[in-house]
Amino acid sequence: MSFNSTKYNGTKGSLIDVTDDYANKNFVISFYHLISKKTISFKAYITNFNDTYNSTYASETVFGRADPIQSFKNTTRQISLAFKAPASSIGEGYENLAKTQQLIQFLYPAYIEANSSLTIAQSPLVRLKVMNILGNSSAMSISDPADSFTTVYSNYGSNSDSTTGLLGVIGNLTVLHGLESDAGVFIKSDGVIIPRVIEVSLNFSPIHQHTVGWQDENTFYEPAFPYGAQIGGEPQIEDDAVAVTDDQVATSEEEAASPEDVPTEASDAVSDSDVAAQAEVSPSYLTNRLDFSDPNSAANISLNRGGGGE
Repeated sequence: MSFNSTKYNGTKGSLIDVTDDYANKNFVISFYHLISKKTISFKAYITNFNDTYNSTYASETVFGRADPIQSFKNTTRQISLAFKAPASSIGEGYENLAKTQQLIQFLYPAYIEANSSLTIAQSPLVRLKVMNILGNSSAMSISDPADSFTTVYSNYGSNSDSTTGLLGVIGNLTVLHGLESDAGVFIKSDGVIIPRVIEVSLNFSPIHQHTVGWQDENTFYEPAFPYGAQIGGEPQIEDDAVAVTDDQVATSEEEAASPEDVPTEASDAVSDSDVAAQAEVSPSYLTNRLDFSDPNSAANISLNRGGGGE
């Protein structure tokens, strides 16, 4: 679906809506209806997006144990989404109103007539896609985890196919037409108004089509779940850049064994006069150099020049 803010009311004026360009580059929110096979896409501002995971455990208290035993039951996922669909022209406002109407229709099931009565034939399942942030993980391409960081990042992307959205059900849907807002409305004709901004908020409960969990200690059943991202491996280093010859190793060993770098006993020795002179300047020097375990050591003398020892 292409976006054009003037397609319903002609090309009056010289309006150029730059948001059409973004929408035509797949910066949209799309809903795919499994019953009718129809897709609607909104060019909108997302005002709220929460992806919530809730793990449930059966807690069993055991006598004599401080903490209860926690037995895993399941992890559920709940998504809340809110967005505003603005209109830069009365024609685009009409299109947003028609799209919102169809989204509401997506909440109802399919019926068949049997024995002069209607019976539900199919539940109103939808696929929700929000760019690369929300979609069907099984349809996402993912890089090899051994690839370098730059390769993994370069390969990360998304597609515009609404049928690759995340399967689930819309639990509730709220529509605000903004009649009382500062944006106001368009007046089409007598008694006919078109909202300038339509606000939609909904709760979405996903139905995962793949196993969500670990196959073993190193492998997740669906590595692309839930965002299709991947942590890459270490960057590749060319062998030539780190090659070290035997001659270089030998030279390094000779330099390490050079007598110039080996401290002599004379150079490391500290005379008693040096210690005494240093003590006059900094008493802490004695505490760092002398042995406190020896009761006869000078370390046990009083270092407070203002007071005397025993």
